[in-house]
Order: sequence, then C-alpha cells, then structure tokens
Amino acid sequence: MSSKVSNVAEARKKLEETLKLIVESDDNLLGAMIVDNEEGLPLVFVPKSEAFEIDVGPSGEEEEALGGTILDSFNQFQKLISPERLNLGKLSRVLLEGDKGIAIIYPMEKANAVLLLYGKRGVKVGFIYTILSEIIEEMETLSKIALGSI
Repeated sequence: MSSKVSNVAEARKKLEETLKLIVESDDNLLGAMIVDNEEGLPLVFVPKSEAFEIDVGPSGEEEEALGGTILDSFNQFQKLISPERLNLGKLSRVLLEGDKGIAIIYPMEKANAVLLLYGKRGVKVGFIYTILSEIIEEMETLSKIALGSI
C-alpha cells in the first residue's frame, strides 16, 4: 500500500479496497468495519455479499447501532485490562468466539478508531493477525485522513 493519499474520499476508497482484500483472504470471514472512537460511527463497512444470507454478523440496517456497541465494548475491554483490574498492559486485540462465529476487535490507536472483523467459525485467525500486523500502520494513516485528523 502506498501513503500517497491526501483527501478524505481517496482515503475511504483505499480503506474499503484494503478491507475487501482482507475479507476476501479467508473464505470464512464475512465482513469488516472501522469505527470512529469519537462518535462510535462506522467509517467504512465492507460485508461480503453472502454475509446477509448467513445468520452471523450484522444485518445491513444495524451497522450504525453496531458501531456504538463496538465502541462501548471496546471501552469496557480497556477498563478490564487496566492496572486497577487485570493489569494486562496495552490492549492489542480481542478475539470473541461464539458457537456460530468469531469477531476480532483490533484497536487503531493512532487513528482513534477500532477495526472489527467478523465471520463464521473456521476463520484462520493467525493468518488474519499476520496480515493485520503488516498493514495496520497504513490503515491507521488512511483512517486518520478519512476522519479528517490529518
């Protein structure tokens, strides 16, 4: 990825393309969303077309409400790992597993945003973590531009 993106529309488009590539990299991933920590609103939401036919993940109308829920949950995880509670240090990611699927919540500190990836059971979590470790910095830069923070 190249950081030669300067305006909000270009940054959002590039983020959407990047999230599509991540979601398409695993057959079991169903979608991705970046949520702004300030407002709790989705910056970008990229579901696979078949995601709405599967009983895992949000339905199309729920994305804004989901953004607020993700932000609230993320803040609760931050409290849980704080020195006053579990003293785990800085939050690097959260993996939620249910009997039908998984969700990965990945903080994007520099962008003041949170990345959500979700899918059916069987997502290759280690593979996804590897991809994210290689591109998260660029995604944070694009998110900052898209949010108007740069």
